[in-house]
Amino acid sequence: MESPPSSSPRNGESERRFRRILTSKLLAQSITGKSCSICLCRIEERRAAVVIPCNHAYCVECIRKWSNFKRNCPLCNSQFDSWFFRINLSSQTFHKEKLRAAPAKGASVSLSDVHSPRGRRLAEQLRLTRRCREEFGASSSRTRPLPWRRSFSRGQDEHPDVIAKRIIRWRASVYEQQLRAIPISSKNCLLQQITTSNNAKKLVLQRIEPWIKRELHAVLGDPDPPVIVHVATSLFISMHERKHECIPEQLDVAHGFLSPLWRFLHERTEMFWHELRCFAECSYSMETYDGLVEYARLVD
Repeated sequence: MESPPSSSPRNGESERRFRRILTSKLLAQSITGKSCSICLCRIEERRAAVVIPCNHAYCVECIRKWSNFKRNCPLCNSQFDSWFFRINLSSQTFHKEKLRAAPAKGASVSLSDVHSPRGRRLAEQLRLTRRCREEFGASSSRTRPLPWRRSFSRGQDEHPDVIAKRIIRWRASVYEQQLRAIPISSKNCLLQQITTSNNAKKLVLQRIEPWIKRELHAVLGDPDPPVIVHVATSLFISMHERKHECIPEQLDVAHGFLSPLWRFLHERTEMFWHELRCFAECSYSMETYDGLVEYARLVD
């Protein structure tokens, strides 16, 4: 009978150190504050799956259903055959699941699944997710590298909280110096579907809410202003739902369309609205947009 391999204290410590690094630096960043792009719900730690190798996180039930149809990440199209799940960040434990062989190409799907209300909703969510992925791929497939202008030292193994505070200071300085973002010529086609698809509206909200919360934190010093976030998102969705109406570019912020925001942001309302539109109307992620956006100084 073969004896089990010996486990030295050094090997055990290396394994624990590896798990600490993996949970604190990779899994935590992949899950914390993120939403599942398949069901649009906030990802819960114990119900999360972090796909290998791209580290995008989903609800484990959602990505399991997705994997029955295809083995490409819904967000970046990377091929995968495993994920981390049963994650507990406090105890730094997790499991890895290796998937069975991928389903045969063109495999049949149950008609009862496809034509049920739940199946139709899932199909619509998958269609919109694929659209987002295609949009992201089109905006990032360039013959030359993206013109990065700032990185906030993300590659220097710093704690995410340190980087987040650095970015908040940068956003505050944009307003203090009265800079104005130069729009990036990369259209977000989801905005064009708001009037016809509730799922498109949910995806747009999922995209802009974290940006608005961060912006208000920088402008007002409040990390969680739910009332103002609701006002800003409602106005933005309303603007795109009413796109057939004439809403002028130069808005009377104190008395017109943006007056609900004016009561909170005052003279910074118009600048906040411009910054929101520049981000929301391009197709880049918040991290990519932060690194690419250029600014010009406002002329008095």
